[in-house]
Amino acid sequence: MRERIFQATTLLSIALGLGLGFLLKFQIPLTPYYLLCIQTPGKIFLNMLQMMAVPLIVTSVIAGVTDLKHIMSKKMGFIAGAYFCGTTLIAIALGMILMMTTKPGELEDLSSNKEIDAPPFSIHLVLQDLLRNMIPENFFQAFYEQYKTEIVRVKGDQSVPYNSQNESQIKLIGTYVEGANMLGLIIWSFVIGIMLNIVGGQAKTAVKAIHGLNNAIKIIFSWFLCYLPIGVLFLVASQVLEIKQWNSIVKLGKLSGVFILGCAIFSIFIHPGIYFITTRRNPYVIFTKISKPLITAFVLASSAATLPMTLECCEEKLKMNAKLCRLLLPIACTINMNGTALYEVFASVFVAQINDINLDIGQIISIALTVSVISFGASAIPQTGAMTTILVLTSVGLPAEDAYILLVVEWLLDHFATYLNVLGDFFALAVINHLCQDELEADVNESAEIIRDTENDLACLEPDELAELPSGEFIPSGASPAGSISPE
Repeated sequence: MRERIFQATTLLSIALGLGLGFLLKFQIPLTPYYLLCIQTPGKIFLNMLQMMAVPLIVTSVIAGVTDLKHIMSKKMGFIAGAYFCGTTLIAIALGMILMMTTKPGELEDLSSNKEIDAPPFSIHLVLQDLLRNMIPENFFQAFYEQYKTEIVRVKGDQSVPYNSQNESQIKLIGTYVEGANMLGLIIWSFVIGIMLNIVGGQAKTAVKAIHGLNNAIKIIFSWFLCYLPIGVLFLVASQVLEIKQWNSIVKLGKLSGVFILGCAIFSIFIHPGIYFITTRRNPYVIFTKISKPLITAFVLASSAATLPMTLECCEEKLKMNAKLCRLLLPIACTINMNGTALYEVFASVFVAQINDINLDIGQIISIALTVSVISFGASAIPQTGAMTTILVLTSVGLPAEDAYILLVVEWLLDHFATYLNVLGDFFALAVINHLCQDELEADVNESAEIIRDTENDLACLEPDELAELPSGEFIPSGASPAGSISPE
């Protein structure tokens, strides 16, 4: 009943938000002040969720690693890495095939007339930034900043020989930008969990504190969801008010339709197909048990904000191993971005098509590699598509300024992409849980055996003053009953 009420109130909030947005946009002229007042409740809701998203991911990874054995962690890491990389490549290939066959951008002339000299971009800089972010200078700094290298063009210095004033030079500028360094946080949370495992009993207090903090954050998340209907209503209304280029919506309709088709293909056939091949079970049963987190992911467009519901659903509805869920779900919601990878391919090829640029094999491979790298490091928060799209476009020399055309429909497509991301997390956990079932059961049996051995050891320490005979008489402990043969 609570789940049905949640779904009903969420859908009602969306409908009311759309109605309020269109009413204010066409009937009541709004000043910037009143527009800010409408945006504030929705931004507060997003801030509430994002405030706890990073601590939840960090504590969940550490708590999950401390519950698992080292050998099992290696096997799970290999299977999870293979699954995440494999599905990302499938998403990129599917996006390329759909865009090359349907060509939604060739009939449209949406490119801007502005001539903006976009700075060059290179895939090796993305890799270098990822490697640098893997080892942050400060673990706590990684909660709110990450390192980024930008390429800028500067005018040539006349003091340098053979360099005219009009010539430009390339300069690399590395700075810390806002945004959690999720890659570094996950890697070092994993390392901290392993170190606590190695320390063993001496770190019992620290492990218990981390588990308690993880559970407390989940409770806080559940409190925040009580504000969800109000936050969703104003989020939807503010997004409607921000739309200005209505002609572009009609022109971008074909792109949106093809992208939704790609999400449907991935959701209905690819993920269930991988699950069926691996487990030989009906994959569509899973859809009936995960409606609540999927609706939340679609509404909020945030994998991180949906994480508490995803954890609860995996443990209680799908009956997966709780330790496995705590460890891998935070990692999956950060790097398993099938929907994001699919969208970036669509956006990049679409911009090339509206500019009448025929992509060669080298540019296609470059797009695929860049999307793969960027999707693994994309933040699990809403509205990051424009930034990542610009990185992909500049990597192959496409006009980056045309990425802003996609902002008209990005807010809508981002919801479908997040839906696919969260769905991919569920199927990834289901496949990994099945392939690692033996190790998980062995870990549970070993833990139970340790508990039994401990209980037996404690029982031996309890003094037995008297021993009861079958006849009901009592004799001192250690004495032989009458008629019995003494060991001597």
